[in-house]
Amino acid sequence: MSLENLRQHLGRIWIIVLFGIIYLVSQITILVVLGPIEQAMFTLQLSGFSAADYVSVFSTWEASGDMVRYRAHFILDDVHWVWYSVLSTALLSRLFERCDIPSGRNWFLLLPVASGLLDWYENRLQHVFLSSNDLAMIVDPLPLYSTLASDLKWLLVTIYVSTIIVLAVRLKLNSSRQTPA
Repeated sequence: MSLENLRQHLGRIWIIVLFGIIYLVSQITILVVLGPIEQAMFTLQLSGFSAADYVSVFSTWEASGDMVRYRAHFILDDVHWVWYSVLSTALLSRLFERCDIPSGRNWFLLLPVASGLLDWYENRLQHVFLSSNDLAMIVDPLPLYSTLASDLKWLLVTIYVSTIIVLAVRLKLNSSRQTPA
């Protein structure tokens, strides 16, 4: 399937609604499961560059009993990247069509997939970290790779979510100008 076909077929309203609902339910559930460690996990994702960083945070979570939350969130987080990748690509496809974005820019539709694959890679490394009870599998430079994947994922998310917002506003402004007063 070409990017042009992807753009035409994925931007359907029913796909956006379906994956929007799945994503929303998944995201809310992950946040509820993570509860009080959600902010610490996000900070670790963005700045845990060394084994010492991870061992420190994971040891704290083990001592507080919160490691159960972290392990449990992977039940959904391991597939969560699929939901947001499809939803974001569908939204971009729809907006590209509605805003007459040239097909030469269709490569941009791959950014959500790239961020999703980085998320998948990051999760695989986290599973390696959790594969031993004594945290012995957290060895440098693996935390660096995990954090760099996460940082790049969030950079891509920022780029394509900003684009979605700009195109949606542009579409709204253009439609309001065309509506007679």
